[in-house]
Amino acid sequence: MAKLSKQEIKEHNIAVELLQKDKLTFEEKLTVFEKWNESATSVNSEAGAFFTPHDLARDFSLNIYDKAKSIDLCAGIGILAFVAYHYRECTDITCIELNPTYIEVGKKLLPEAKWINDSIFNYKEFGHFDQAISNPPFGKIKTGLDKEVQKDLKYKGAEFDLIAIEIASKIADYGCFILPQQSTPFRYSGAQFFMDLREQSKGYNPHGLQVPNKVQKFIEETGFDYQFNIGIDTGVYRDHWRGVSPICEIVDFDFKPK
Repeated sequence: MAKLSKQEIKEHNIAVELLQKDKLTFEEKLTVFEKWNESATSVNSEAGAFFTPHDLARDFSLNIYDKAKSIDLCAGIGILAFVAYHYRECTDITCIELNPTYIEVGKKLLPEAKWINDSIFNYKEFGHFDQAISNPPFGKIKTGLDKEVQKDLKYKGAEFDLIAIEIASKIADYGCFILPQQSTPFRYSGAQFFMDLREQSKGYNPHGLQVPNKVQKFIEETGFDYQFNIGIDTGVYRDHWRGVSPICEIVDFDFKPK
């Protein structure tokens, strides 16, 4: 567990006290999302997992489908599922999370969801969904990926966030993800203008930047087409994360066969 500041401990304890209640109001749930600190119970730096800030999650919800049967992979305490349920009327929603403490909290915040304490590598047991949503752990994480799953995946790299995309493709028609900018071919958040590094045109790629090697590898091995979001600059929320300040992009994928 990370060492929290006195202010962080104070805020986390407010959330813990609220969670003692049998039933929380909508406003109390938002308070828990804001103040419950993931590093109070887990070593998140090793897992590469940090909770999505609420304001970013609310903007993320603008990029997903209304009333869609949804699955939240690596759900944490469920902020993406929460905004999908409350703001986009996705009432049939499943949350997959490996950390049992997060599951316990998540059930209090979104009891309407189906919560499954499991690894996303067991995706064959989850069923099929209209859409998958996720803020997966970033980077190369020790995953315990077994040989059967490895054989089933076209992507042979070690970036967990990219593995999560392909797993989503196995169980959903559409996917929407919060990814580190270096795991995308886009440069928009925190930039002066939108750039698509797959394009050679100076209008889209004026500096002649190259697609990151890991992204090019992922595209070549999976054939997936990255689609840019509706115009959300996640850099606005860079200082809203706890313990990190990543530049991310919200990215869509259409997994349905062409």
